[in-house]
Amino acid sequence: MENLLNRNPLEDVLFVVLLYKNENFNVRAPYDIEIMGKKMWEWVALSGAGAKIKTTPCTAESDIISLVKPFVKDEKYTIVLYSDNPLITKSNILEIMEYFKNKGLNVLKLKRGFVFDSQHLKNCDSVLAPTNPIFDGEEFDAVDNFEMVAKVSDRLRKNILNFHMNNGVYIADIDSTYIDADVVIEKGVKIAQNNTIKGESYIGENTVLEPNNVVINSIISNDVVLRGAYISNSRIAENSIVGPFESIINRNE
Repeated sequence: MENLLNRNPLEDVLFVVLLYKNENFNVRAPYDIEIMGKKMWEWVALSGAGAKIKTTPCTAESDIISLVKPFVKDEKYTIVLYSDNPLITKSNILEIMEYFKNKGLNVLKLKRGFVFDSQHLKNCDSVLAPTNPIFDGEEFDAVDNFEMVAKVSDRLRKNILNFHMNNGVYIADIDSTYIDADVVIEKGVKIAQNNTIKGESYIGENTVLEPNNVVINSIISNDVVLRGAYISNSRIAENSIVGPFESIINRNE
């Protein structure tokens, strides 16, 4: 029973993210646009955590089958998604895979992507299946302009804040609080308005962030009080009081 519970549901899946060069964006690599501390393609890859993940450049003219085939080895299934779908989650992927397996399909064409039986993919030259309407929610909409980037950023920002609040973090004002995706915050932390926490920062238990702090790639230990401080690439010791209007950069206490 323990082995079943601990089994990785995507262990037999090859997960390919197509780094799509969308010409609507006047940037060299639109798939690298950062949203809440992660590149757009990294959000897509996160939904495939547990699978063997590969990336490959792609344009509107690319032959998807030819792009993906060289990556196919021993995995039983192959999922192909575009880098402009950062709202797709692990739950979406597991739901898709359950449907694919239960139906005994060889190929499933999604709104933005495909699922293949890998053996079928090795032997096919094109995809003839129609797009399946079941998986057609907004998480499958392409983020193909900067207005969409802003909308997606706001949604992901709120998802991150809700995650921390559900884990016992008090956030006084969600509209003025920014927390990147890779930030770790322990329970009992209190965050007042106008706080920004970026990068791979860590906030220890029972720490209080009074208004107007910026924390970037830093470790804030337990029971610290920050008062309008700017802290970058630093470590703040337990029971410290920092601020008001203090800058700490590249310092380990």
